[in-house]
Amino acid sequence: MARPVAVLTPLSRPAAFLPDAWRVPLLGWLWVLFNISVVWVGITFEQTTLCALVAGSVDGMVIAIIAVAKASEKFQAAATGLLGGLGLNKVGSETNFLKTAANGIHHVVDSFMDTVIGPCSNCEDTHKKIAGALLLIIWTAIFVVFASLIGEWVRASRSENGPQQNETH
Repeated sequence: MARPVAVLTPLSRPAAFLPDAWRVPLLGWLWVLFNISVVWVGITFEQTTLCALVAGSVDGMVIAIIAVAKASEKFQAAATGLLGGLGLNKVGSETNFLKTAANGIHHVVDSFMDTVIGPCSNCEDTHKKIAGALLLIIWTAIFVVFASLIGEWVRASRSENGPQQNETH
């Protein structure tokens, strides 16, 4: 009979380079920097749609991993209902909640930057590109999270029914 060897024990968990209190804020900061960098690259190379889809996919994947791994079934069901109720049929309309919120945030940030830096007469085109990329990132992330929650719901319902019912379909 083989005896367990403790050679790989230090590799069983990640090395702690930073204190526990710094890891999550640092990851959050890196996540924000990633989004800003991807939007900046998109605007610089005039590929805002592609870069916004990449950023939204990554954001949705991170949020979906957290929601599926940590959230209870009731929370997952509530989040699925909430995301489904946002009304994807109103994505391009002026009555869209997210578009109205993005415009409100734009005005607040714009007035703050005008106070700090001074008015910028030719920056509005860049602001519109950023706002468009932000909306596309949000909608892509919502779609990814929504699809993940539905997939998890289907997986959970199949495992509750047992393998005998799943094999007949």
